[in-house]
Amino acid sequence: MATLSIEPIPCLRDNYAYLIADSDTGDAWLVDPSEPGPPGALLRRRGLRLRGVLATHHHVDHVGGIATLLDQHRDVWVAGHARDEGRIPRQTVFVDAPAERFITTELLVGGHALQAMYIPGHTLGAIAWYLPPRADAVAGDVFTGDTLFAAGCGRLFEGSPTQMHASLQSLVALPHETLLWFGHEYTAANLRFSAAIEPDNLAVTARAADLPICTTPTTVALELATNPFVRARSVEELAERRLAKDEFRG
Repeated sequence: MATLSIEPIPCLRDNYAYLIADSDTGDAWLVDPSEPGPPGALLRRRGLRLRGVLATHHHVDHVGGIATLLDQHRDVWVAGHARDEGRIPRQTVFVDAPAERFITTELLVGGHALQAMYIPGHTLGAIAWYLPPRADAVAGDVFTGDTLFAAGCGRLFEGSPTQMHASLQSLVALPHETLLWFGHEYTAANLRFSAAIEPDNLAVTARAADLPICTTPTTVALELATNPFVRARSVEELAERRLAKDEFRG
């Protein structure tokens, strides 16, 4: 089977797009290309052929580069949740994934079947894309978009606290080693909020003291230990914490 690599691509001010590359065939897939420049340059530099684009949700800072990239590359599919039909540019694959469990899709990435789960909360069309553990990997990889960040979660623009709570709990039900690739570099600010919410949480203190410049990916284990929204004990507590984070200036 193919050997796949995943590389974060900094975009805009604090976004991440992701390049999934198959070193055996030269095929590549992009996740959430918010602008065409950096992903396109990386494809050219590596001599890779773009085969598909995965969108986690419809916001322009995640899909703004799709149209230009498709003008530059032929025969590229664009996948998103079926609920985002008409909101993701040039979408050709409409995955009606359910909430709270991953299903296997017909999409192949480097010969591996991609899985998907509906994760509403930030938006009503949010979807997580999951590459299960492969022969060359000890853990699977999940692209969470703006639903789950390192030590945080997205604002509730369209969804409800109930949906966000269920989506986060479904994501962290995966094995602890699972790698979670998120949409924005908000980790330092998120950890400051985490410390304010749980001042005695030594895992938060330790994580904040040793942050790399690029903090993606995180892991399920890290989020269970340090993410105040994952750690919320009820929908009501998550809602209170989300409101407090919206107003936090720490």
